[in-house]
Amino acid sequence: MKTKDILVSIIGLDEPGIVAATAETLTRLGCNIEQMTQTTLRDQFTAVYLVNKPEDIENKNIRLEIQTAYDAKKFHLTVSIRDVETAEGKAAAGEPFIVSIWGHDRNDIIATFARIFAEQRINVEGLKAFRIEDDQSLQVFEVVIPEQVDTRSLHRIMGERAKRMGLRLSMQHAAIFEAIHRVRVV
Repeated sequence: MKTKDILVSIIGLDEPGIVAATAETLTRLGCNIEQMTQTTLRDQFTAVYLVNKPEDIENKNIRLEIQTAYDAKKFHLTVSIRDVETAEGKAAAGEPFIVSIWGHDRNDIIATFARIFAEQRINVEGLKAFRIEDDQSLQVFEVVIPEQVDTRSLHRIMGERAKRMGLRLSMQHAAIFEAIHRVRVV
């Protein structure tokens, strides 16, 4: 049987059972969830699934089946499905880094540092932003820095920008970050 990769995105009011309803519907349709990310933001559920589906099932039918499962449980969710696209040319080789920025919350933090990454052709693969205290926030960028980018120079540029904004910045190779933050459960 021929298969095809699709992206299934879901957004709406968070309630218990959403992941189960989604996974059960996809399984019943012969689909395989290859990767998935899910989070809840202020009682709002968000998820993106990378799904391998039988080629003979149309995306609109999968969307309808998932929506029917949600409607039966009275979930308030929106489902979107699209084919996975292949990028033209290969992405630049690079190393994974974690860039953390924290301090007084401002509305320009993400835009400022995302622009620096874009100018250096650095891909942002993950981003979490949240309040850590009343007026303090933390932004954690997971990036892949191309080999041709001088990481020391980049760190200096971003550190200076953070300082001018009254923020603090940390940049670590992902392997170091993970080793330092690994929690051992006994």
